[in-house]
Amino acid sequence: MEKNKYHRNINVIILVVVSLILTIFFVGQNNLWLSRVDWLYGHGDLTNAQLSWQYFQHDKWHFPIGKNPSYGLEISNSIVFTDNIPLFAIFFKILNPFLPDKFQYYSLWIFICLFLQLYFSYILLEKTTLNKNFSLFASFLLLLVPFLFFRLSHHFSLGAHWLILYSFYTVYFIEEKNKNFHWFVLIALSLLIHLYFTVMIFIIYGCSLLEIYLKRKNIKIFFGLLLKILFALVLMYVIGYFESSPVNSVSSGYGEFKMDLFSFLDPKIPSTSSWSYFLNDINITHLEGFIYLGLGNIILISFAFILFLKNREKNKSKKNNFPFLRIANLYIVIFFLWSLTTNFSVYGNKIFSLNLPDYLFGLLSIFSSTGRFAWPVVYILILYALIYVFKNLKKFNFSVILICLVIQIFDITLGLYNNSLANNKTNNYQKLDPIWGVIENNYDKIRTTYLYNNYGPIFIKLSKILGNLKNIETDIILNASMDRKKAAEVRYNLINKINQNELDNNTAYIIDNIGHLVQLKKIFENKDVGFFKRDNFWIMLPDKKSIMTEKDKNNLNKINTDTAILNKKYELMFKKNFQGFGWTHNFGEKGIWTEGERSFLLFKLPNSEKKIDFILDIQPYISNKKKDQSLEILINKNLKKQINFFENKKSQKIKFVINPETTRKDIIIEFKNKGLISPYDIFESPDARKLGVLLKSIEFR
Repeated sequence: MEKNKYHRNINVIILVVVSLILTIFFVGQNNLWLSRVDWLYGHGDLTNAQLSWQYFQHDKWHFPIGKNPSYGLEISNSIVFTDNIPLFAIFFKILNPFLPDKFQYYSLWIFICLFLQLYFSYILLEKTTLNKNFSLFASFLLLLVPFLFFRLSHHFSLGAHWLILYSFYTVYFIEEKNKNFHWFVLIALSLLIHLYFTVMIFIIYGCSLLEIYLKRKNIKIFFGLLLKILFALVLMYVIGYFESSPVNSVSSGYGEFKMDLFSFLDPKIPSTSSWSYFLNDINITHLEGFIYLGLGNIILISFAFILFLKNREKNKSKKNNFPFLRIANLYIVIFFLWSLTTNFSVYGNKIFSLNLPDYLFGLLSIFSSTGRFAWPVVYILILYALIYVFKNLKKFNFSVILICLVIQIFDITLGLYNNSLANNKTNNYQKLDPIWGVIENNYDKIRTTYLYNNYGPIFIKLSKILGNLKNIETDIILNASMDRKKAAEVRYNLINKINQNELDNNTAYIIDNIGHLVQLKKIFENKDVGFFKRDNFWIMLPDKKSIMTEKDKNNLNKINTDTAILNKKYELMFKKNFQGFGWTHNFGEKGIWTEGERSFLLFKLPNSEKKIDFILDIQPYISNKKKDQSLEILINKNLKKQINFFENKKSQKIKFVINPETTRKDIIIEFKNKGLISPYDIFESPDARKLGVLLKSIEFR
């Protein structure tokens, strides 16, 4: 007994050492230190995790305890929704008095994830094989799966795959009297890490509960499920999950961010390095559907399946204390089908797509990244394959596992290196432009002039600067559950202030696009407002015109209203061709929507002695049934056209005549909308934009 315990302890130490070595290799020696943070900036979700933690770390405590109001301003919610690990964020915030100003816990998190992945793999295998050496080596095949490391390199909290293995251990090996405790621990841990794991755990738990019910026929066991749901809801409230409505999590991803039937064999995601030395890219996988197993695991599962078919007669007579076909394993079918979705594809070819009712589609879209639900399927298949090989190849099982492990290591090592965080070098960024010091010392907030697509390039570039500024609140963030309605209200409030020639004096503005800059320059040219192009950002600072240098003035002088070309039809796309404030996208299709009460076009026309026809092709928002849905069009503040759309929903062309004297100055077309609604208002979709008319094209003749 003592010898077995000693042997097991030695193996656990080996797992710790291997996990540490692998962490150093994957994260990089320089990036390993908890005081090194620069390697986290400029990398999307990784940057979001670090920045949201920095804001959370230095803010006072709020309730719910995960609330993070300085990171996002009006669209802020909780640390939960900013790619972070609430478990670590809350724990280290408690320790904040003892932490350095710049601190990260993600390298520690990666080490813990790798170790626990190995540890739970090891104890699962040891319980079924009773062979410590076999379990030690076989556990590495459950660790060295490319999609685990891919997740750790892109989205830290989604690297906690050990929670899936822990739930397997709870289902299959924890004594019945102790199971409840472990389910509560799993639910709490998963909610403090990532909600997707909570969904997986509840489904695995539900299937095990169903198996128990069918054996005992005692409906009282389902009260345990209700109690755990209540526990989860209370914990979610305390952490801050309800700082955002579930509607804010709905996206168009259901049926898109899924798995192809052959995704297990595809080693590459577009625009990234391949994870396989041996297999070629088959170009059927995107980020959320990446589920490549590694060649060693593919061979292992294939070999175990062939062995199973060969021994199927023996299998019938042989007693199996760890059967595959059982009610508790129903989750395998559920996750497999969920990951494929109703938009089913094979080898990149769409086989069928079922149209779901809108409300069901919306509900499923809360967890739209369905490719993630294939993870438990993969891990249970590898686990069963390892156990089956061990039990049915008495003499050669160790050799087979070693061969698969060697192939797996050779197959993924180059991909592991090319996709590792070690490539995120710790840089000593050049000294910040003095303008950021001015902002830090004179302003409380940094805002964007278009609060919508917060996953845009502005955040990626600005993150390196935000990470070095103190006491600055911002709405330039990433947020997995952004309140679309609040974001829309921020946009409309800014347009109203600009229309009244007003700005918040405590706010620095990062100008989203050239169209906004053109309009802002025109509005505030005689006001005490400074415009600065620094570090490839256009920045607008109230009360700071006096500090503009000659270079700043020259840069601003180059920004002018675009001149239209006569006899040309402009097919409009968002953020192109004469657009000022008040426009929004048409989901990548042609045309731009007026959003909110005011929208502006700004352009010049060539000097002409003749009248010029200006033709607009518009389509009102057809779902708006309000009687006062109407549009006024003004040219240089002079009303030119009024249209009521209550009984006039057709696409129509509107023509104006521009007189020769008007062509000698900049022209501003203002669209004033009344009676607006959003798709969200009428439960059409989660889109909270108040849409007026779709402007398809403009033409000058």
